[in-house]
Amino acid sequence: MHRHNHPMDWRELVRIVGADDAGHITQLRRVVRGLERGGELARDQMGLYHIKERAESRQVRLERRGKKLYAEGVEVEQGPRSRLRAGDLVETVPSGDTVSVLGVVEHGEAPLTGILNWKGRYPYVEGLGEFRGRIGLQDPPRDARDGDTVLVRVIGEDRRGLVGDVVETIEGESVLEQAISTAIVAHDLPHEWPEPIARAVARLPRSVQANRHPDRENLSEYPFVTIDGETAKDFDDAVYAEKSGNRGWRLMVAIADVAHYVKTGSAIDLEAQQRGTSVYFPERVIPMLPEELSNGLCSLRPDVDRLVLYCDMQIDARGEVVSYEFNEGVIHSHARLTYTQVEEFLNSGKGLSGEVASSVETLNEVFDALAAARERRGALDFATSEAVIQIENGRASGLEPVKRLKSHQLIEEAMIAANVCAARFLEASFEEYGSVSLYRVHEPPDPEKLEELRQVLAAVGIRMPKGSIEPGVMQQSLARLADRGNAWIYGQLALRTLQQAVYTPVNKGHYGLALERYMHFTSPIRRYPDLLVHRAIKQVLARQRGERKNFRCPVGDELHYLGETCSGHERRAESASWMVEGWLKCQFLEREIGQTLSGVVAGVTEFGLFVELKGYFVQGLLHVSSLGEDYFQYQPRTMSLVGESSGRAFKLGDELKVLVEDVSPAQGRVNLELPKSDNSVSARRRRGRR
Repeated sequence: MHRHNHPMDWRELVRIVGADDAGHITQLRRVVRGLERGGELARDQMGLYHIKERAESRQVRLERRGKKLYAEGVEVEQGPRSRLRAGDLVETVPSGDTVSVLGVVEHGEAPLTGILNWKGRYPYVEGLGEFRGRIGLQDPPRDARDGDTVLVRVIGEDRRGLVGDVVETIEGESVLEQAISTAIVAHDLPHEWPEPIARAVARLPRSVQANRHPDRENLSEYPFVTIDGETAKDFDDAVYAEKSGNRGWRLMVAIADVAHYVKTGSAIDLEAQQRGTSVYFPERVIPMLPEELSNGLCSLRPDVDRLVLYCDMQIDARGEVVSYEFNEGVIHSHARLTYTQVEEFLNSGKGLSGEVASSVETLNEVFDALAAARERRGALDFATSEAVIQIENGRASGLEPVKRLKSHQLIEEAMIAANVCAARFLEASFEEYGSVSLYRVHEPPDPEKLEELRQVLAAVGIRMPKGSIEPGVMQQSLARLADRGNAWIYGQLALRTLQQAVYTPVNKGHYGLALERYMHFTSPIRRYPDLLVHRAIKQVLARQRGERKNFRCPVGDELHYLGETCSGHERRAESASWMVEGWLKCQFLEREIGQTLSGVVAGVTEFGLFVELKGYFVQGLLHVSSLGEDYFQYQPRTMSLVGESSGRAFKLGDELKVLVEDVSPAQGRVNLELPKSDNSVSARRRRGRR
């Protein structure tokens, strides 16, 4: 290693030393372990050995941004089984543009969350949230039982993983409360308001009066309406449409002017930055902003004045936005409508009247034009398999399939149009006013995953061209499967090829929407990036008016950092919501343990099949060892498992009868088996060499 002057993994050490038999390899292993114990060698988290005397090591505390860990702003290399956590004091060495961790000097104080497993000889905790590995216990907990959700203080680690002590059991009066409490702790969600927030809220005005804002456009006479779900409480967007010219429309999207109340650097702003987004659970929301703002001053309730930042668009017959302008205004919403109400009106013409009915009718015409433009540019629109969880007495009592109504799409397209205009506005203003903000970027698919999708579609007769493809080509390919009963499976597979959308000041377009530029502007009550975009737009408007207002909009490294942070907070919120959703679905499924259900193969791997259970909207694992006595080989081109002796194949989209063997709600885990009649594959036993 001295001679080659770079860290080495075990294989390279064996090759360099020339250890060519088992005896030499064993001897080398003893030498290396001795050097490790003596402090002359160190092995980092990636499995690379470093000579300690050459390593310019430093001790630093790790911090998390999304899924990545950083040491003093530099990304930390992590292996697939990394045990590192935010808050750990670690010894690091430089490694190109990243740093390698040689070891943990002191484990972070924040406890880990997990499920206690007391079935074996030695109890342990199976981690949830940030850390998903096994946590051994130094001493058996006195008051916790098998299956309890617990908090563990990490005190060290051994060859199996982290070691700790149970410090608290998380309890809830119901399954729902326990699931939410666990998700909050496991994902470290800020959910309590610090004392400065109460003082800041107390200074907010109690109401809005249009005559006190003469510098704003008074839009009170326009019949704006909000359209949301039945249980919504924060209404941050209102819409209005009218005919314009022979074959065009005027579309106005008014968004709550959160930036008027939440100033950069204020207590409320700093807390909103820590939260990043509102987190939605069944029957509970952890809001980004205090309720006095989210459900009060900034909620566009009917029959009260509210401050807004609005986008006024002219749309032609082809669904193209030919002109637009932004401005600050005051609206007086004429109605709080639900998606169900609007859907009924669109279908029957009943339920709405007067100016509100006229505006909604025109909104429907605008939607048809915008949807046609969306189809022309080739935006993705996949079939999904989703459900709303019905809650009764704190437990899941039913699952209702999500119906995608035209009223949902009507609002979606209006918001997308306004978001694009926000990006166009700031780009057009940059040279004169220098205002920038965060784009919502969705990059093209990963090439390897795209090739997997291409092969799977080819197996069912759908050909996609080689190389990178435009979203419209992918959409057309999937549309040819629309008549299949399980078309959503291929949509789900296509979604897995796509990269996650992120927030960044560098525009790389939005692949899924087939747009060259896109920002989030329409939800500043529940998303921090939208609030940043509002501030940038308001700064441009103020400078256009010759005012010296400074909204202290971030630029450069600060904006990059906020983009990473907001993207991470979004992932955190999604993971917490998915945990609770999976917990409740599995709790609902527990009644079927030991029963045979219908399912469809929604995923295939080397180790088994993921089967979505019909009517339960949850997937369980049918392990390859449960498929019979044959040896099953994974065929990636056809996404199938094929028996070597019998030729029996299990492939994507197959409908199966499966036995629910076990359910673990907290982990969202379902284990399946084939019923005995299907488990007796007429094949020879696995060969001994296997």
